[in-house]
Amino acid sequence: MKVVTAVVVACAIAGLLYLSLDSGRFAPPAERAFSMPLVGLGVIFAGAAWAASKGGYPERVPFFTGLAVGVGGYALVRLFI
Repeated sequence: MKVVTAVVVACAIAGLLYLSLDSGRFAPPAERAFSMPLVGLGVIFAGAAWAASKGGYPERVPFFTGLAVGVGGYALVRLFI
């Protein structure tokens, strides 16, 4: 169940980022260099997932992992493709 939660969160975040940054539906597409702060945000969420696992909040780990994978993965794909 934890893996499913992380995958659902990651897909939702990546979809929202696509809609807001690249689809051109709500605003003009953003520059590729905008992906660098997203990588940093993904690292912060990964650190939060690690801290939650060590700090006694295991119920938060899938959520933060999904955020890290969704934001960081989308940023890397957007940066290189």
